[in-house]
Amino acid sequence: MTEEDDPEARFRRFPLALRRWTLRALNRRLRMPFRRRRWDRENRDATAPYRIEDRTGRMPDETGRVCILGDFSGRTGLSRAGLYERELLERDHPGAEIHDLGPALHEGAAIAAHDGPPIDRLYLLAAPDTYPALFRALPPARIREAWRIGLWLWETPLFPAHWNFALDLVDEIWSPSEYGREAFLPVAEGIPIRLRPCPVPAPPAVPRAEADAMRDRLEIARDAFLGVAIMDISSCPARKNPWAHVAAWLRAFGDDPARVLVLKIRVSKITRIVLDELREMIGDAPNVRLLEAELTEDEIAALQAAADVYLSLHRAEGYGLNIHECLALGTPVIATDFSANAEYGPAFSAYRGIPYHLVPYRDWTGHYPDPDFSWAEADQGAAARELRAVAGTGQ
Repeated sequence: MTEEDDPEARFRRFPLALRRWTLRALNRRLRMPFRRRRWDRENRDATAPYRIEDRTGRMPDETGRVCILGDFSGRTGLSRAGLYERELLERDHPGAEIHDLGPALHEGAAIAAHDGPPIDRLYLLAAPDTYPALFRALPPARIREAWRIGLWLWETPLFPAHWNFALDLVDEIWSPSEYGREAFLPVAEGIPIRLRPCPVPAPPAVPRAEADAMRDRLEIARDAFLGVAIMDISSCPARKNPWAHVAAWLRAFGDDPARVLVLKIRVSKITRIVLDELREMIGDAPNVRLLEAELTEDEIAALQAAADVYLSLHRAEGYGLNIHECLALGTPVIATDFSANAEYGPAFSAYRGIPYHLVPYRDWTGHYPDPDFSWAEADQGAAARELRAVAGTGQ
């Protein structure tokens, strides 16, 4: 495979790779197997009072008291996905008891146990590894007989072993993609897995003035062709593959200042080196911008509305909420035609799926404990051609 096919490749090779292997990164990588075992033990101990010991006779109750637990105030795609589900469930279950554990998960807020009558149906709208916090919001006696439904999103073909403890805590799993569902099937013996695409609503109209104001804030001409990519690479940059976005844009448009890509990107201390790598790729080109600032939901909506194209050359997606949201806006989306978005994307006329080939998982952060799987490397040439076609500059 050439560097043109995989723009990240040169940063994985000596001597550039040495910049990634800081003492912090090495320490994290070496400690991670031990930390995962400790987390597994702690999660099992914390949720032991809530474990389903016997599934015999357990049946869903469609009419009883409903409770919804989740992370509804975070700034991640998972939080927004949970919020969309919550809004839909609230319409189906007026008067449902709802608890937002976002402040506890993100800010360390205390969790109070909410007493009350027994719950018949419990929805868990956050990642399984947050269940120790979620369940603490309810005394075990309240949900002992409750039918429990977990919304699970996962982005690789292999079920994450650190979620094993959660299999004893749910009666039913909702997966927003068949891609994720296939990863759950081998381990979820006796647990029904329901395919439930994320209920992204029709987006509210963003006033043109707000979209223009976002362009002005970013110092992008209102008549410039604007591409947007939004990604959180604080844990695993390789999955979101920001290098491919920069390479495809420059391949399509060179340094044309009338064709601007904004990469809205969130990093951590360990992954901050990626920003330096991207700046090295960008060089003096004036038409690729890195945006680190945190944005509110309204500002994200304005950025999406300002875009002429949304770009996502990821290697795998558990769902791809920004992709779906931009498609719902009618914005052309150029995305790797792999994993979850390959399922819902073709239903939209604005979707332009990019062909790919499978490559082995490689990631210096060691984010995924199971290294023996493959994910997608998008075709750079195809991505550049699609970008030029959407921009109206020919093939």
